[in-house]
Amino acid sequence: MMLPIYVDIDDVLADTSSCLIHIAEKEFHKKVPFEALTSFDLKVSFDLTQDEYEHFLEMAHQPDEILNIAPIPDAIKALRRWMASGYEISIVTGRPTTTYETTMEWLAAHNVPHDQFFMVDKYARPGMDKSIALSMQSLSEMAFHFAIEDSYDMAVYLADNLDTQVLLYDRPWNRGPGLNGKIRRFRSWEELQDI
Repeated sequence: MMLPIYVDIDDVLADTSSCLIHIAEKEFHKKVPFEALTSFDLKVSFDLTQDEYEHFLEMAHQPDEILNIAPIPDAIKALRRWMASGYEISIVTGRPTTTYETTMEWLAAHNVPHDQFFMVDKYARPGMDKSIALSMQSLSEMAFHFAIEDSYDMAVYLADNLDTQVLLYDRPWNRGPGLNGKIRRFRSWEELQDI
């Protein structure tokens, strides 16, 4: 039996950072280029006050904003190829549980092939519905063939706690730290298609 493949959504399957850049410009008149997003902490990358950050997150999780996010080129094609080869696809996200229905709608609208969908309390967000979101402990008890992430911290967690190979999607916010033997960087979905 083949283990499932773990695939994160934001900035792995979905071009979320483009949406966030647009929100920062529209709401705060801040023009921040993609390459300047050097911290996974959005408050730092967009140079926001706490009040601005809270408003920014509220806007970013509105259904209209989520549904307008474009898929990353070649991502869905790669998932289809893996599924046709017999792999199960587990879509995993750390989005707030309030976005559950909208996220499912986004996956359906873009015909994203998957067998399971998991919301995980990756960032200890307040207000996460524990009846929907898995804990990090529950995630650590799962097994995956490999995982695809954009968060360096999550990549390390998955490599260390799930003892799995992690493919880290190259992003400005994950370029600083060195990679261990279980984490490999990739630059495009086209590069992943023959794994």
